Amino acid sequence: MATLSKLQMLLLLSLVAVAVCTVHAQSASVSGAAPELSLPEYISELDRCSQTLARAAVDQVTEGVTERSVLRDLRASLPPVWKVREGGASYSVDTSWLADDLAAIAINPSAQQQRLVATKQRLAALRESAEALEAETSRDQARQNDARQNSAQARAKLDGILRAKEFQGEHGPSWPDVLKARFYDWLGRQLNKLHLPRSAAFGNTIAWTVIALAVGLVALWAVRNLVRGRSQDINLRGAAAPGRDWRYWLREARSAAERRDYRAAIHAAYWAGVARLEEASLLPEDRSRTPRESLRLVSRERPEYTPLAALTRSFELVWYGYRAATETDWNNAMQQLEQLENARIPRPA
Repeated sequence: MATLSKLQMLLLLSLVAVAVCTVHAQSASVSGAAPELSLPEYISELDRCSQTLARAAVDQVTEGVTERSVLRDLRASLPPVWKVREGGASYSVDTSWLADDLAAIAINPSAQQQRLVATKQRLAALRESAEALEAETSRDQARQNDARQNSAQARAKLDGILRAKEFQGEHGPSWPDVLKARFYDWLGRQLNKLHLPRSAAFGNTIAWTVIALAVGLVALWAVRNLVRGRSQDINLRGAAAPGRDWRYWLREARSAAERRDYRAAIHAAYWAGVARLEEASLLPEDRSRTPRESLRLVSRERPEYTPLAALTRSFELVWYGYRAATETDWNNAMQQLEQLENARIPRPA
């Protein structure tokens, strides 16, 4: 009994070692990328598996160890899937079922005869499907070749007919002919609606009338654009609204400050300063200038530059930057405006 137990333990350890090696080989094959097979290569791979199973069925009569080794080698050589490409299509055939069957058969081949037969039948069915697909592909290629050949023959026959002497001067309608035909067709439909005569002279008269009107409209448009390009725009630079001098803007600023609308108050204070400089001829009268353009027109050496720069910055932040205006901002703006009012500004003679 002790000897038998040792033999059983050795057999069990050998089976475990074989299983570990098989799993390692299978994982190695899974980790590698399975190459793509053509349809004939796929059929050859199925034949290889079928032949190996057939050889294992014969070897079991003589030597069971050889049979197991053959089945293990076949299982180790299987990729995770067979990737088959035929034409423009790609197919994936799972091999896990075959690997499971080979593992079960390799453990005890004599007790797995039914599974061995089923595995061979399934491989045969896969081969029949592959052969059917190959035959269908061959028929499609043959039909395409026949269609190309027939098309080439028809084209050659047509070219031969057109090269004949009686067809040498013939050609298709040009694009003016096509447009003319479409116009006459449209004109005929309109005449049918109006119940007007459809003589050739009447149709030509209408056609030339429409052409003359179109040419006249194009000429009128060209003349108007030419005249407009030569005309000078009216110069409105220097125009200012009557009555809006620097005193008007100062009243507006103080009125807005009393309402605590400091944003509007700073806006009016800025324009009061600009109007003051315009009236003193330090700035040309032009309401189309930007605040920065007005500031650049004042020399930096003049005493009016510093208060105007501070007033311009406050106005831009509050009016264009939408910064909340406070009473402090208003007081600072009034200080700058007072400096502009108190500056010695030369009056024109």
